Amino acid sequence: MSSKPKSENKHGSLLFYLALATVFIFALVEIISMQVEISKRNAELDSVTNELNNVLVANEQLKRYSSAENQIDYIEQIARDQLDYSYSDETVYYFVPK
Repeated sequence: MSSKPKSENKHGSLLFYLALATVFIFALVEIISMQVEISKRNAELDSVTNELNNVLVANEQLKRYSSAENQIDYIEQIARDQLDYSYSDETVYYFVPK
């Protein structure tokens, strides 16, 4: 037989369920915040990966132009793309988007 009255048992079990619900809610909030953090980190990882790929492509282009036979091509590409130079007998067309 139990030495405690039934009303104390009800309060004890209510307190237990309240504590259990509090722990559950805390765990749920922590899981959600971790998922948000993981999502942010994945977006950051994608951004860094894209930046890395761009740098690797640029690096590969520079490697191709580093040899002596390709240096003239590289200089010509820079003159055309960045300085808007062209040959005197060449007609350049610019397409302006609407």
